[in-house]
Amino acid sequence: METIIDHTNNLYENYLLLKSIYPNIKNINWDILEMVCLYHDLGKINTKFQNKLISKLKKENSNLKELEDTLLEIDEIPHGYLSPAFLPIDYLEEIYDEDEIRILFQSIYYHHNREKVDNEKPIQITIEEDLSKYWDDFQYDKINKVQSLNPSYIEYTTIDRIPAVDDTEETVRKYIMTKGLLNKIDYAASGGIDVEVQNKDLLEKTMKSIAKGGYKPNKLQEYMLQHKEDNNVIRASTGIGKTEAALFWIGNNKGFFTLPLRVSINAIYDRVIDKIRFNKDGVALLHSDTASEYLKRNDNELDLEYYAMTKQLSLPLTICTLDQLVDFIFKYEGFELKLATLAYSRLIIDEIQMYAPEMVAFLIAALKYITDMGGKFSIVTATLPPIFLYFMDKQHIRYEKPEPFYKEVNGKIQLRHRMKLLNEDININHIKENYKDKKVLVIVNTVKKAQELYEELKKELKDKVEINLFHSRFIKKDRAEKEDHIFTMGQLDNNSKGIWITTQVVEASLDIDFDVLYTELSDASGLFQRMGRVYRNRDLQEGVTNIYVYLGNEKLPSGIGSGDKSIIDKDIFELSKQALINHVGKDLKSREIDEKDKMELVEQVYSINNLKNKNYYNKIDKTLKSVIDIKAFEIDKKEVNLRNIDTKTIIPKKVYEDNKEIIDENIKITSEESNVSKKLISRNLINELTLSIPSYMYESAKNNGYVEEFINVDEYNEIPVVSYNYDFEEGLTYPEKPQKFNEDMQCL
Repeated sequence: METIIDHTNNLYENYLLLKSIYPNIKNINWDILEMVCLYHDLGKINTKFQNKLISKLKKENSNLKELEDTLLEIDEIPHGYLSPAFLPIDYLEEIYDEDEIRILFQSIYYHHNREKVDNEKPIQITIEEDLSKYWDDFQYDKINKVQSLNPSYIEYTTIDRIPAVDDTEETVRKYIMTKGLLNKIDYAASGGIDVEVQNKDLLEKTMKSIAKGGYKPNKLQEYMLQHKEDNNVIRASTGIGKTEAALFWIGNNKGFFTLPLRVSINAIYDRVIDKIRFNKDGVALLHSDTASEYLKRNDNELDLEYYAMTKQLSLPLTICTLDQLVDFIFKYEGFELKLATLAYSRLIIDEIQMYAPEMVAFLIAALKYITDMGGKFSIVTATLPPIFLYFMDKQHIRYEKPEPFYKEVNGKIQLRHRMKLLNEDININHIKENYKDKKVLVIVNTVKKAQELYEELKKELKDKVEINLFHSRFIKKDRAEKEDHIFTMGQLDNNSKGIWITTQVVEASLDIDFDVLYTELSDASGLFQRMGRVYRNRDLQEGVTNIYVYLGNEKLPSGIGSGDKSIIDKDIFELSKQALINHVGKDLKSREIDEKDKMELVEQVYSINNLKNKNYYNKIDKTLKSVIDIKAFEIDKKEVNLRNIDTKTIIPKKVYEDNKEIIDENIKITSEESNVSKKLISRNLINELTLSIPSYMYESAKNNGYVEEFINVDEYNEIPVVSYNYDFEEGLTYPEKPQKFNEDMQCL
């Protein structure tokens, strides 16, 4: 078992490592952080804590005897509340001011999430009558050993769980950095991993990748190279090399690259490793299915150290979902670690327009905190709603906003799309007329609509062309197979032909290139994202219409409404519809639309004049105000839900019946196996057979008798078996009987 000194030495080594890799971190006094690391665990030499360890060691050595506890009437005091007593307070008061001392003491005092001690007397008694018994015999050459322990440090810790509200912003920032970096170093030492890995050559590898293709940095990439010290808001055409531009801006610094969808994140992660050739051990993949994706890429073996370093944000480059990073805005206990890490990092936000208004508000709050702490960000997107910048400006977030970057051919903006608007509901008539020898992409707003079109096309064209369906309501195993299939077919050099019917799961950053798109209108921004999957890297052929947009007829397209469960706000839809009609003309004839047109249309639809005091604006405004007003530790981390989506993991009955032996076998492994890697692999094999649905849908299934049994994975987790139909072709389908939710509103 590791001793206090062993653990503290590991902390010290990680402290030195962090300081050597990132010596210029702002808002940190390295000497204070060093003391915090060296003293934070000394309170563990108390009798009650040592007896807990001895009782565990007794299993291996029955001759061990517990220490005499003379304070039976006092409960165990968390060691963080005792450790500051070992600090040389007289010496500290000579060299530091009061705020610096409070930062030092509070960082140690609160370095673990523990119940606050209201009565200080038990702490004082434990220090004077218990810790003092062991102090003379305790030897550690890295600390300045005081002659006697001093419980008077309490005056520096009882003000609050964070420096008081009347402290300067500078003091608060320094506290967050010191406490956050202590936690980061402490967790790394406990996990036996390095607190940070140096980013040595991401810039050089990205440059070589471009040169290998016979190119040199374009205007966008040159801009990012020249503005690496700035926060940037970049608008740039699809296919212009935004990913490489983002990597240039990160350079050889610590970076986080965020995208909205997991499939896009997986693709960028693979691209950085396979195309950029950045060392696999230097790039992390972080979202809710990280373990599963790592297992797929490593022959079903899990590198536990690599996995731990991913979770601890230790690797130079992390490709991740936004919610994995910015939940610190809720200031739950322990929030300081993420904010402190982001304070010396560079954050890329890709495809910001895909986020719901609440998530946009969370992001803006996060950018405010990150930039105040010294971190940097760049928003890199094909289209940018001006309303986002309006709220960023209100928070006094500074950034550079150059003119848009367009992909040019022979000095002109590349033209890739000609669009036809149709005042009708989406249907299969045009698809039937125009599918031959093409890669056809159909994108609709809801799963239900996708399944309906799939059924109709199967009846008409089943024996004539390959037809596939892709949405979020497949079990993870099947969804991964479909992701690979559409990606492979969607490569420009792949000669396969066929039809893919999908939802917005393919909208962002999935590098596929289809010949023609048929889509329901969602909103202008989403439409242009969908267009980016067609003629992604080729010029429009003369006379070709490759985009067909269905505006709806007597009713709105699926998923559009005024309620919370609609995927697109009705106001946004109507504004988008009118802007598109104005662009093509009232006769709705096919018309070319280039990247400049798209950006201008989004700026028109999402302007403040259009949206002020409308539902979309109010959601951002209300959410942002509520987040900014949150006080430290008001919210429990378990209550944090950034995506505002309450989901339930289920397993379809057919899948359960077909895989019962596998499930039972892996449940047994998870309960009996001591090897962590094997347990994770078994859990993942079970998770691969599950999918998630909104909780209210699950409640409807339960209330209507479709939940017949539960799989007890362990004593804390159970998975309901839901007897809705499921197959590899269509995924989960709902029964015909009326439900208590509006399925027409369900996206993805």
